[in-house]
Amino acid sequence: MKFNNLTYTMAFWLLRFWLAARAIGTGLTKFQGKKEIVTNAEGLSADDINILQEMATNTAGGPPAEKITETVQTLGFEFYHGLPEKGPMTVESFSASPLMPSFMVEPYALVLGFALIGLGAALLLGICTRVTLFLMGLLYISLTWGFIILEPSMGPSAAAGIAYLGVHMVLIVGALLLADYNKFELVKCRRGCGLSCGCEK
Repeated sequence: MKFNNLTYTMAFWLLRFWLAARAIGTGLTKFQGKKEIVTNAEGLSADDINILQEMATNTAGGPPAEKITETVQTLGFEFYHGLPEKGPMTVESFSASPLMPSFMVEPYALVLGFALIGLGAALLLGICTRVTLFLMGLLYISLTWGFIILEPSMGPSAAAGIAYLGVHMVLIVGALLLADYNKFELVKCRRGCGLSCGCEK
């Protein structure tokens, strides 16, 4: 079966956009946290005030509520956490492993979210796409190494994580194999930069 160049280009675009969305989305979750928002009852309608008053009277048995506190999910630099604060994949867990130099764990956690977003944005925009894909592959290999380190303690969960990241690697390799059909790059690699990637074909 023969495919024309447009078919290969569309196949590459699908991989490019999926991998970019995956990296950016994962990176943004590193900045996600919970924040309490306090709303003044003064700015609410009469119906909303009545509901608040009933809630305050029925639940607390106290005076009518003047303020309402709501917890919402939000994004912010103050919530940044490269690695989870609890569970088996904390900075402490990796630092305790003899397979991971402890001095590397905190710097890695510090840049992980930024690296995911940066590589995802570069891939989405088409900034030296082959090199970006290669660097993204290296990043996923580093995440895979983390699961390998914790496999004795996490068991099947770590094995599932390794396989899950393996799927990402297959997609990246597929994108690299189709990169000759890449179109509409924002910045192409130049041969004179010392890291030629063939994007100028």
